[in-house]
Amino acid sequence: MEGGGNVATTIIRNIRSADLAVIDDAASKKGVSREQFLRQLIHTSASQYFSDHDKESLEETLRKAETVIAESTKAINSFVAVLGNKQEGL
Repeated sequence: MEGGGNVATTIIRNIRSADLAVIDDAASKKGVSREQFLRQLIHTSASQYFSDHDKESLEETLRKAETVIAESTKAINSFVAVLGNKQEGL
């Protein structure tokens, strides 16, 4: 078993025969059993789920950081302008 770790047995009932035909065809094309194909499909889906969630979290963090940087830049520019005006008056 790839990746090691704990594994569980899951039984799925009442799958439409048309769906199984598609699964069996896809598994056959990959040269793996139905079970192995479904195992890979579940693993890929689960991995992408967490990757997508992490990506969304990073995107939100970046959006917030951009806002903070933009506001900080405005504040610094205002401060520099005030200092520039004071030095002109000296």
